[in-house]
Amino acid sequence: YSGWVWEERVIWRRISKVALVWAMTCTNAGWVVAQDRSAFLTNQTINCTRCVLSAASLDRRDLTGADLSGADLRGATFFHAILRGANLSGVNLAGANLKRHDLSGANLSGANLQGASFHRAILRGANLADADARGANLNLALLTSANLQRANLAQALLFQVDASGADLRQAKLSAALMGGARLLVAKLDGADLTFADLWEARLTNASLRGAILTGVNLHAATLLRADMSGVSGERTDFDQAILRGANLADAVLHEADFLQADLTEADLSRADLRGSRLSAAKLFNTIQSETNLQR
Repeated sequence: YSGWVWEERVIWRRISKVALVWAMTCTNAGWVVAQDRSAFLTNQTINCTRCVLSAASLDRRDLTGADLSGADLRGATFFHAILRGANLSGVNLAGANLKRHDLSGANLSGANLQGASFHRAILRGANLADADARGANLNLALLTSANLQRANLAQALLFQVDASGADLRQAKLSAALMGGARLLVAKLDGADLTFADLWEARLTNASLRGAILTGVNLHAATLLRADMSGVSGERTDFDQAILRGANLADAVLHEADFLQADLTEADLSRADLRGSRLSAAKLFNTIQSETNLQR
């Protein structure tokens, strides 16, 4: 019995020591973060990882190359702030106003950007992989060569955005408004574009392999030489779209509308277009090997 009591006391002492070390570590970490926040807000440093900076004024701050990863920036103001090359990975910028700001080369991977405004912002070469940008305003933003892999852009505003050369593979773009968007040579493989509006969008040489196009509006869009092999969807609107030289091999597009579309020299090999309308469509030199056009 006495041996058992002794072992129990030893165990509790060890547990107490571990708990004490853990508490001291947390206290020290909290003190370091608080110290970093104070130094950051007094302009002694441009770095403040995991800091709570909600409602802070960052107006006119030059934060080029700053490390603010994991910071809570909800409600913070950025009037004339410079954020080129800043590390903003995992930050909370929900509802932030970053209109016309230059975030070239910034790292916004995994950031919460819900409802934020990047209207006319410069995000050239920025990293937004895995970012949550649902409902964000990116109208007229410059996203050339940006990384948006797996980003959630559902219901985002992307009117006339320039995302040429951008990587949007596996991105969620359902119900996104992308009228007039420039997506030249962009990668949209596996992207979910359900009910997205791409009216008059330019997708020359873009890659959309395996993308979901259900209910997508591509009226008068330019898809010259676009790789759309394996895309799927229903009731996709290609009315007056330019698909010359496009690759639609193995596509499954039921009840799609190709009214007056230009499919000259397009590849429709093994495509399943059952129920689709091709009235007045241009099919000159179109490859239709094993294509299913049943009404």
